[in-house]
Amino acid sequence: MVVNGGSMTLEHRWTGAISQLDLASGVLQQPDGDWVDEQLHHGTKVVVILRGAMRAQIDGCNGEFSIAGPRVCVIRSPADACGRQMVSADEPLHYVMVKAALEPGSKAESASDPLASLIPIDRPSLQHIAAPRALQALCTQLEVCPFVGAARDLFLSAKALEILALACDAIETNSAIEPPRRSLGDVERLKKARTILLERLGAPPNLPALAAAVGLNTRKLTDGFQAAFGTTVNDFLQDARLNEAYRLLSSGATNVSEAAHRVGYTPAYFSAVFRKRFGISPRDLL
Repeated sequence: MVVNGGSMTLEHRWTGAISQLDLASGVLQQPDGDWVDEQLHHGTKVVVILRGAMRAQIDGCNGEFSIAGPRVCVIRSPADACGRQMVSADEPLHYVMVKAALEPGSKAESASDPLASLIPIDRPSLQHIAAPRALQALCTQLEVCPFVGAARDLFLSAKALEILALACDAIETNSAIEPPRRSLGDVERLKKARTILLERLGAPPNLPALAAAVGLNTRKLTDGFQAAFGTTVNDFLQDARLNEAYRLLSSGATNVSEAAHRVGYTPAYFSAVFRKRFGISPRDLL
């Protein structure tokens, strides 16, 4: 940082070993619930699971991973490796994915790989933690890109690097990777509670009613929801409401008042929480 004549300039240079950066988002559904093979290449793959659930296996990693959104997964592979995944047949997977391919043996690799000091890349690995709210919000904003042509490429490349940065920060600041294990029955009840909230954004049940609907007591619902999905019931509901409102407004499907009512907010309160979450007024999307 250099100070000259009262002005302040931030100087930064990064010579990276990333040879290719890929960004993708979408909805994945496997009606048959079959395992799908995937080739993993040298580098880092970040998958933000916004909604849905999946199972994953990677050659060289012990066991099988069961992952339900909202979570961020970081997959590291030292060279070409094989993996496989299965998406729940009854629940599509909403995801954003960034792949940062590294040049094997690059001199800059160990110095510039942002995750090198946190997750070694000498063997395949998969880690997953609760997706931070900032990361979920960033993924939602990817649905609307205001640029075209070369500007669009730069914008999306910057967002891909931002996702990598947030994933790196999340791993560095979260020491507990896995929540306490719960019975399959409780996990299914928690997933059902999440589905009920998503289906009733405009008029969601209160905590006692939601707990009764899925066969849990209120304490077990709130504690289990936090452990399984990395967020409280109320925070999840607010995020889901605002994400849906963002989608409605950015698609041009509704005006501000209609979007607010469809997700269960009054227009005045909606504008305040929307601005606090996304940093813009809902009218800015119209």
